[in-house]
Amino acid sequence: MRARRARWPARLRVLLLTLGCVFAAGYLMLWLTTASAQGQEGAATPAAQGDAPVDATAVVTETVAATGTAPSTGTAPSTGTASLTGGVASGPQTRPDQACRLCHANSTRTLTLPSGEVLNAGVDLAVLESSIHGIHASQDAADVYCTDCHRPRQRYLFPHGENPAQTIHDFEAEISGNCQSCHVSAELHNPGHLQALREGADPASLPTCTDCHGGHDVASAEGLIADTTTFCQSCHAVAEMEEPALKAAHENVMLSFAAHPSEGDLQGQLFPVENSCRTCHTDQPQTVSQQCVNCHSMLTGSVERGDEQIDLNVDAHDVLTSVHGKRVIDGQLYPALQCADCHVDMAEAGFPHPEELLVDRAQLRLNVEGACTDCHAGAAEESADGIHATRIAEGELNAASCADCHGSHNIQLPNVPRTRISDTCGDCHTEVFDTFKTSVHGSALYGRDNPDVPVCTDCHGAHNIEDPTTAAFRSASPQMCGDCHANEVMMEKYDISTAVFDTYVADFHGTTVTLFNHENPNEPVNAAVCYDCHGVHDIQSVSEATEEQIQDRLLQQCRQCHPDASENFPAAWLSHYVPSLEHYPAVYLVDLFYKVLIPTVLGGFMLFIGSDVFRRATDAWVARRKRRAAARSTGGTDKS
Repeated sequence: MRARRARWPARLRVLLLTLGCVFAAGYLMLWLTTASAQGQEGAATPAAQGDAPVDATAVVTETVAATGTAPSTGTAPSTGTASLTGGVASGPQTRPDQACRLCHANSTRTLTLPSGEVLNAGVDLAVLESSIHGIHASQDAADVYCTDCHRPRQRYLFPHGENPAQTIHDFEAEISGNCQSCHVSAELHNPGHLQALREGADPASLPTCTDCHGGHDVASAEGLIADTTTFCQSCHAVAEMEEPALKAAHENVMLSFAAHPSEGDLQGQLFPVENSCRTCHTDQPQTVSQQCVNCHSMLTGSVERGDEQIDLNVDAHDVLTSVHGKRVIDGQLYPALQCADCHVDMAEAGFPHPEELLVDRAQLRLNVEGACTDCHAGAAEESADGIHATRIAEGELNAASCADCHGSHNIQLPNVPRTRISDTCGDCHTEVFDTFKTSVHGSALYGRDNPDVPVCTDCHGAHNIEDPTTAAFRSASPQMCGDCHANEVMMEKYDISTAVFDTYVADFHGTTVTLFNHENPNEPVNAAVCYDCHGVHDIQSVSEATEEQIQDRLLQQCRQCHPDASENFPAAWLSHYVPSLEHYPAVYLVDLFYKVLIPTVLGGFMLFIGSDVFRRATDAWVARRKRRAAARSTGGTDKS
């Protein structure tokens, strides 16, 4: 009995020692597990957050810990794969958010917010794992844990602190703010929505990251980009837009998405790289001109203004390949003009454009013309005195402006090819243009590309175009014709007499016109000028007509001023030829006769008179010498 009693203390000591070892081993395992979890959380959390290490077993989130608990807009893609922090769990190692997952997996708990909205605490782990943030979603990026998105951590320690969110939108906005710790900032990624906020939009009406990309079901960016238009319209339905101009523009643009696929950039200057909502509502900052191009390159319709339809489509290639595109002139690089350089009023007003800027096509051209004068001051000064500017000042807005002659976007060199000058004038002066094309000048220009024949601007000027119906223009017209027809080098090519101007000025008509032009050019003159006989735009070649046809036409022209002129009346005119043995030999011989006779007679008279004067002077001198000699011989004095 004593021996049995003596064994009890030994057995008790063994039992106590065994229990002590078990507790020590358990405590050691718990300490190692906690230290490992804290290490994983420290690596997965940016140091900038300043959160203290938290025991994984204590990180048990309650109702407000779930993201995407509010109804999502669908499985929305992210803008790209997140650049995540933290290590990748491997083997049986415990996840830092293991407690979160155990508590919220398929939970039915809810939290009612002050707004009355209900947050669901349950998380579908299968959806989370299949998302871009899931543990197996990406092999080249670190895992994303609950504690990476649900911050600050102090609030999500168990038991959870009170969440300040008043609405689901407030809750999602706070979660979205944490997205920027891995992704690009909202200022760069979402400029359109932020711009609306700066313009006074209700913050509660603007989307957060989770509204577009989802919460636990976030998908890859490729899915969103593949059908951006459909996704954006889930919130921005075109049919529900209230602003008429905005709605009409978007309806037109939507139709063009399919008709005009993405284009490459030309010279890297203007063109959008795709046709979708992201063309205009891009992540990258855009200039005003880029916004103009994005919109008007996709618009295919027109807007009605009065009786006109104004086409809204603008091909930006036209600008880049025009004289206003990027080019080097005399070693100086000139960048391409931007939309806002010319459409200053539109750029300042923004979109939708005010109605007063789109009265009609004529007013639109005149609004832009101010931009032309800023660069082309010399041409603008000349145009101010021209007939077109005068008509515009009188209220005739359909008179030609800069854009009517030079174009708007596809502006090319006005004289290359040379026929472009007359083609431009012919856009308005159709009847005159058709007549000119069949004339001796027009047929040589269009048929043989003759560089010497005149085009419209050679006679009428380019910018300082005079009124051709004035007396001053009529009086100055012979000099205008003489600029070419008195040019010996030019006329020698075509075997045309260069004496036309001199022979005209030498006759009665030319002398009268010259006097009027010198004394009072604004006084109407009734003497014939060049175009009275030859025509204006319908000038024909005399080499292709017979002598009888020429005389008949001259008679008709002469009778405009001389109604009683007989059929022989034009024969009295020697044309523009100087009389010769070939042309009018009788006149030439008579003229030659008098040219010989008159100088001979006058020369004979002068010789006779001169010889007589010489003889008389000589006789007088001789007589005087004789008298002096006689006086000396007699000793007298010669009084002469």
